[in-house]
Amino acid sequence: MKLFAWCAVLASCAAPDLAPALVPTTTSPPSPPSPPRDAAVVSVTEAAPQAAPPVEPEVWLKGSTHVHAKASGDASTSIADVITWYEERGYDFLVLTDHNRVSEIDRDTRGSVALRAPDPKQLIVISGIELTHNPSGCLPIGDKTKKCRIHVNVLGPTARPGGKLEWAERHSHQRLDMYAAALSAAKALGGAVVQINHPQWFWGMTGDLLAELVKRGVALVEIANVQFTKWNLGDKDHPSTEQLWDDVLERGLTLWGTASDDAHDYPAVGARSKGKWPAGGGWVVVKARRDPQAILEALAAGHFYASTGVVLAKAEVEANALVIEIDPTQAGAYTTDWIEAGKVVATDRGMTARHELPPTGYLRADVRRDDGTQAWVEPVRR
Repeated sequence: MKLFAWCAVLASCAAPDLAPALVPTTTSPPSPPSPPRDAAVVSVTEAAPQAAPPVEPEVWLKGSTHVHAKASGDASTSIADVITWYEERGYDFLVLTDHNRVSEIDRDTRGSVALRAPDPKQLIVISGIELTHNPSGCLPIGDKTKKCRIHVNVLGPTARPGGKLEWAERHSHQRLDMYAAALSAAKALGGAVVQINHPQWFWGMTGDLLAELVKRGVALVEIANVQFTKWNLGDKDHPSTEQLWDDVLERGLTLWGTASDDAHDYPAVGARSKGKWPAGGGWVVVKARRDPQAILEALAAGHFYASTGVVLAKAEVEANALVIEIDPTQAGAYTTDWIEAGKVVATDRGMTARHELPPTGYLRADVRRDDGTQAWVEPVRR
């Protein structure tokens, strides 16, 4: 697999043969008179062919895959103001993921993965839902509080069920059964991409469980939800989200890592309080056409990087090597750790980095800036 390597397939179809017209055997009618020499004679067969519409280029698009508005119940900001917040800060798209609800903006977009008609001058708003279930006593066991959080984002559902969606598995304590109920709900909603949110909140996620979810169709996992730093990092008894990710990758499975702000509060510039769950701080940058469906396809294919502040100009495979370039307009000192089989195998310093792909297994990269912000480059294989 090569990062950001994909192609367009052009299809053509031939018109069916037309049956010959039936000609009567009687005497043919006289030929029409010839037009005067100065008359304009237009031949359809001589018309110039129509030029194909230009193909929109793939560009870097910054967005968030985990965003809440007032309909979630634990946020107070309207959808319109949420959109404005992200637009004013240079985002290109967001996925609106209210708790157990597919929020609507424009009813004319029903059946689409977008919540409003795409406009070149506007932020792209993609449909979504966070399937949210907060039971107690899940197995495998989490921590001593017995709290359990089964939170799954469905990105791009085409269904628009009214009101709150009831989907949770309430007859089993097994985490797999609870996640399976979420995956069934995602399928029923016509969801394009499934993301596991903050997998280590109150612990309980394991490599075996995450691997099984990937086998059942999960494409994304939050390795950096900025509201849950403690849980992202793990501790002496629990793996970090990155360790879980590497565990799955070592099994030969495909899973992409995202960063998100899990936004519920939208502070104004200069505000004294940013709220409990402030927007900003974590996002993804996708290489895709500026189109909702293209963005979802790029997320599903791993054509993006995740970030808490680092901006890249390039992250792609060239001649069996992964090549990374920091945006030259960005200040700071940078370190790139190259990771194979869950271990750092090399480190580069500077604005560019390059590492050969291993003959087997995967290669990914963590890029850090001296201010503590980071980017995660998705895994690639030969």
